Amino acid sequence: MSGNKKSMMGMVCLFLMVFASVNLFSNGYDTKPLYVEVGLNFQQSSKAVVNLQTNTGFQIEKFEHNNFNSLLSLFDHKEVILRKDAYYLGTGGRFVEYTGEIPNENSSLNLQGPYHVQIGTISPDLNQAKEQLSTLKSKGYQGYLSYEAGWMIFQGPHLNQEQAQRSAEEIELLLNERATVIAPSQHRVQVLDKVGELIFVFDSREGLYFKAVEDKGSVNLISVDNQQYRGAVTATRLSGSDMTVINKLLLDEYLYGVVPREMPASWPIEALKAQAVVARSYAAAEIQMSKYKHLGFDLSTTTSSQVYGGYASEHNNSTRAVQETAGVLVMYNGKPANTYYHSNSGGSTEDSENVWSGSVPYIRGVQDEFSLNALNSTWVEALTAQEIKAALAKNNIHIGDVQSIEIRSQSKNERVLELIVYGTQGEKSLEKEQSRRIFGLKSTWFDVKIEGQSQVESQVQRQGQRQSGELHILGSSNGSKQAKDVQKSYVITSQGPREIDLSSNILVYNGQNYRQQEKVNSTNSAGTGTFVFEGKGFGHGLGMSQYGAKRMAELNYNYQQILNHYYTGIKVE
Repeated sequence: MSGNKKSMMGMVCLFLMVFASVNLFSNGYDTKPLYVEVGLNFQQSSKAVVNLQTNTGFQIEKFEHNNFNSLLSLFDHKEVILRKDAYYLGTGGRFVEYTGEIPNENSSLNLQGPYHVQIGTISPDLNQAKEQLSTLKSKGYQGYLSYEAGWMIFQGPHLNQEQAQRSAEEIELLLNERATVIAPSQHRVQVLDKVGELIFVFDSREGLYFKAVEDKGSVNLISVDNQQYRGAVTATRLSGSDMTVINKLLLDEYLYGVVPREMPASWPIEALKAQAVVARSYAAAEIQMSKYKHLGFDLSTTTSSQVYGGYASEHNNSTRAVQETAGVLVMYNGKPANTYYHSNSGGSTEDSENVWSGSVPYIRGVQDEFSLNALNSTWVEALTAQEIKAALAKNNIHIGDVQSIEIRSQSKNERVLELIVYGTQGEKSLEKEQSRRIFGLKSTWFDVKIEGQSQVESQVQRQGQRQSGELHILGSSNGSKQAKDVQKSYVITSQGPREIDLSSNILVYNGQNYRQQEKVNSTNSAGTGTFVFEGKGFGHGLGMSQYGAKRMAELNYNYQQILNHYYTGIKVE
């Protein structure tokens, strides 16, 4: 979750968290969940075909009542292929989904179809189903097990209804068993061996998982398209989609693959422990938030949740940090806190409502000298007017050629709350995280000027362009800065009230002396110039700064002290 987070996701999370805070972990929810489900492939990345491998064979298990229960063993298969119930071209374990016009049976295409023949009725007993399968195979028919609300024997696959019906009639005569054509299913998943022979099909709504047969002398791993993971893997289908691939594993085993992806394993152990605890707390809170529940899992593998790299990402130092903080969470009012974190605060973290929308009591801005003089504590980004115009257009914002940019208001921690972009065909207000997201900036803590100008000169130019004037007023209650237009306003002089004349020269007082600025004509060359953003920090600025945690650990703070510095009113337990 470090670096440039997905701000829209964060906004939704904060809204849900505030809305549901009263009932967050009610109804008997365990605040320290045992398992987590991670979406490896879903929506745009969902799969029509997935390859699974283990070193010990497969155990197919059903997850019920918070436990895995063995259903079927495939000891002789160290590699299987999962594919949705559809049409495919290919042989020998290599398949591509076919979505073209379905040819007749005499076509030269090596095409496999999604029709099956069910023989007999559903049985609750696996051994009975295996006996029926053995009988079918002894008669020369290709058969395989099916699990859909119980055990069944299927034969096939067939290209179409007519082909399947002919096969069903032959089997009924031969075995004196009822044979029924089974149409393609939007929920069915086929399981093939490495040479492409069907060995098993199942309804993906049944909650079946593939695990490596346990070998107590080693870490039990399962590979998904050559990426290794602990725990179990399943494939589900949602409304006829491709397969959503999910990794279900123990929460702390998940953290083994998260902590080294979110924080370098070479960093001090107390910083790694702090990272382990916030990653655990974030996951526990997100599981209850159910952001991805409609897709069948809890968390993604990306910065939309936390970066998870599976077994290949694990490191002994990070694993040690997870193990030495086992079960420890950041708690607020007896519930796991949604512990947002980021790369570098730039010197001050931020209040949640100044970045997204909801006010979260434990996400309050704090002074953070520990993040200074580190990577991205300061930064500079230059964007031409054309680049800014293109970035706006990409977000369906069209205001013509960009003329100027104005920071309208800032938080007491100096992050931008409102940025105004002025163009030849209008203006656009960007609030909070919008400016960072649209322009690809490292944070919302920045100043902006036209290249070659001072900040004051740039501000004066903006005033001249709009033929108005502004004062930045420091709020007495919250310290935020608000820009106020003083056009048509009056000041008290020694000669009495007098209207502010924006056509005259402007004197800027910096607390020590005055500096005179010449009037700037409303037509200027900013539309072809370059805007320079000078900023601080990297990320949204909420919660723990990872570089700050590193520095605190170097100064011999322990992980509890680190967490209490960045999160307000919490308990580490």
